[in-house]
Amino acid sequence: MALLQILTIVFLMIIVVLSVIIGSRAHQKEKEQTERRFKQLQLSNRADRVEYHLRSLKDIDTDSIASDVLYDYYIDTLRELLQYADDAERIEARITKAEDDRNTDPIEFNPTPEPLSFQQKANYKERLTKVAKMLLFLRRQGRLSHSHYKACYDYLRWLNLWVQLNRQIVQANKNFISGDSRVAQSLYGVILSHIKSDSIERPEKKALQTFVTDKMKQILAPKIEAIQTTDNPEEALSQLIQNLQPGDDITDPTINKNAN
Repeated sequence: MALLQILTIVFLMIIVVLSVIIGSRAHQKEKEQTERRFKQLQLSNRADRVEYHLRSLKDIDTDSIASDVLYDYYIDTLRELLQYADDAERIEARITKAEDDRNTDPIEFNPTPEPLSFQQKANYKERLTKVAKMLLFLRRQGRLSHSHYKACYDYLRWLNLWVQLNRQIVQANKNFISGDSRVAQSLYGVILSHIKSDSIERPEKKALQTFVTDKMKQILAPKIEAIQTTDNPEEALSQLIQNLQPGDDITDPTINKNAN
């Protein structure tokens, strides 16, 4: 009888110990699954956010300086996500697509853009602000140098200026083509004023300045020719200068010659 009681107690103790071990393992496994799902969600959200920033730049991106940084971070995030993803095939497909997209050349700068609506301009400005914040985060994470970050930031500043000038450049080009040279001249003058008041040094900015200056010279060419043939060039020159907007700064050797 005593032996039976001892065996029963031992059996119950074994059951208790096994229950504790099994329960601990189940709890540990559940904890690991929870941590895995959390990491999966965290990385997935991060990848989606960077992918959104890349799409935001796509239609106005004329230089890969900023997008290359984002693609590095995006692809690294997706590769890390592979360790936690339930559908590794889908993640691998995203990596392949990202690598293909990264090898695509950015669009060529076009000084004759399509008009943007007020909402489109607001959206672009908001997106550029978010991209700037993402780049600052990556700078603080040590993923890019200070000089590289500065170059990326200047590029985003240029894109913001380009979006801001959209209405003026579209209207100026439209009036130039239609022959309304006075309005075109005024708008081109406003654009030049904006360009020269901004300290950004970008190839696109120089291309725009060259484009606008050339248009202004085409507008002024007939007037300059008229000055050369008029009986009173000083008065004609004075009238031409008065008609120019204060922001217009078109230097032409013919004007200087007549002025002297």
